[in-house]
Amino acid sequence: MLPMLTVTGAPGLLYLNGRLCGETGAAAMPIARDGVQYLELRPFDCATRGAVLRLHMENGLLTAGPAGNVYSVQWPNGWIALEIRADAPTDGGEAEPRLLAQVSMPGGQYLLVGEGDAIRFGRDAAESVTLPIQGAANASGAAIRPLPYPGLCAAEGACAAGRFAAVLRAEGEPEVVACGAGTSARIDAQGALHAVVPEDDIVGHAVASVFAPDAQGQYALISREAVWRDGAPRWPASRQETARAFLEAVRLGAADEAAGYLSRPEQANEIARRAGAFDAIVALPPDGADNPDIGVMRVDGPNSATVHRLTFTFTRRRTEQGEWKIDTVSEAT
Repeated sequence: MLPMLTVTGAPGLLYLNGRLCGETGAAAMPIARDGVQYLELRPFDCATRGAVLRLHMENGLLTAGPAGNVYSVQWPNGWIALEIRADAPTDGGEAEPRLLAQVSMPGGQYLLVGEGDAIRFGRDAAESVTLPIQGAANASGAAIRPLPYPGLCAAEGACAAGRFAAVLRAEGEPEVVACGAGTSARIDAQGALHAVVPEDDIVGHAVASVFAPDAQGQYALISREAVWRDGAPRWPASRQETARAFLEAVRLGAADEAAGYLSRPEQANEIARRAGAFDAIVALPPDGADNPDIGVMRVDGPNSATVHRLTFTFTRRRTEQGEWKIDTVSEAT
């Protein structure tokens, strides 16, 4: 069976080896198992640049990842998914900066500004630093106050993740000393930053971290512990959820929890080794079979990744962590 290639991203017409195959997002193209193939995108938008890709196939696999604004994922069963992203707009249509908060410090007036999906802190655009917060476009209700340490201030507010909090240096070059965003984030009266960041997993893990200053105002991580996002776990209710919960526990380093999903807990290390290292857990495309297989993604390079199929076998035995227990895990070749 020939591998199948799908392309998403910038809208346009797709040509494989000079032959029209359809539109972006709609075409599924069979591609030779071996050799060099040429894929061309001709965008509908005249302002978007086209792309010509040289795809090198070997035994049904894409052997070299793409570069630039092109990204690939090699799925099981011969499916190769490409995403061709359009160039960033250059027409100046970006959102206007929004003043979120300001504070007067010995070095002058410092501003907290929302710029698109970023939050920046500083005296002006030339002397500013970006807070490492994902999804900052919805930031609101921010406030800044001085901390009882020379040159440091605290910023807090709402964001897409819930709440954000940051310790910022307003003395000399602006600097983010500590930052957190999650379901809760705050800076207490002593200047310690507390943040609870959910893991967005089946069971409901979260990580509670505390950054605190020493006598000189130097911040360090002083505690990090696993907590439950909703106050208590939601144990898996199916074989599929049990398989995913096991992999998530392995990824988080929760060894005791991972062992609790196994019919033979003493084999936890061996089964985790068989699952192997991975960068993400993904749902596999439906194949019509009622199986609890799970995909794990391993990043091969800056623009490419491969999804591997893990097959699980189970025994039905109810415990506190659900009614299904994993017997074996193996990776499909």
